[in-house]
Amino acid sequence: MLHSRSTLSRSALSACLLLALGACGEAPAPPAAATMPASTPEAITTRTGTPDGSAAPVTGLDGGAVRTFLVSQYGELAQLSGDWPGTPVADGLGRDAASREVCAREAIGTPDAGAELVAVCGVPDDAGHATTARIDFFLLRDGADAVTAAARAHMDGFGSTGDVADVAVRRFGPRLYGFVVEDGFTGQGITIGNSSLVLPDGDGFKIAATLRSSLDNLGAMAGCAERDDCGQDAAYDLSFELGIDDRDASAAAWPLRVHEQGEACGRRVERTHQVPFDVASGTWTVPASLQREGCD
Repeated sequence: MLHSRSTLSRSALSACLLLALGACGEAPAPPAAATMPASTPEAITTRTGTPDGSAAPVTGLDGGAVRTFLVSQYGELAQLSGDWPGTPVADGLGRDAASREVCAREAIGTPDAGAELVAVCGVPDDAGHATTARIDFFLLRDGADAVTAAARAHMDGFGSTGDVADVAVRRFGPRLYGFVVEDGFTGQGITIGNSSLVLPDGDGFKIAATLRSSLDNLGAMAGCAERDDCGQDAAYDLSFELGIDDRDASAAAWPLRVHEQGEACGRRVERTHQVPFDVASGTWTVPASLQREGCD
């Protein structure tokens, strides 16, 4: 069963996604088609002001129209709230049988041109520890007769046990919105958490940066403590908080500021990394220190 992306915490990332013991629970019985509404009430409404508090209104799409689009992609069981079983009916979204749900949805349009970013996450049937999640990203706009996808992409390289910790829409520039995908993996007692930044790219999407969100070897240290053969100052336990420097109103995309803190092999770490955006490649230039697997 998919977990709510709005409430899953960092502790859940370690306890649920990242343990090699399997998924957290059993999937519920599929919803009956007869119980699905023909359309759903508006769930994303016009918001006055952007995330930074400026005055420009941000406008979304009619909920019923968005659900109609989802039905055209995934079949009659698709819905805006809750999960549904089955395989996609549209091309380009993979052929995996999975339990899917809308895991992120946010208004990003203007009053005269409504638009939304929508992500659909899927946990494949019989997912094991090494199974990645299936995520479909959409940039939806008002069309002449129906909601249409101005950009779309199917990706399957995130997460473990068929799931991810969180997917959220975030503003990365004055007029640039994208997704942040939080996922991770545990192997040999080392837990690695990642933040992947996914941006619209033409009629598709691309991963514009991948950087650490957490890094620890607590599982390995517990094992060596039992054997009484731990190396001196070998433990590390670090967190990385993603921030955005939004001071430049003319930037195509804002640089990132990542605050790293914790313990790393016998010393306290407290520092901030500046991550610039490269306009030519359309990606952030992530330093090796934010992609490492242990101490510096």
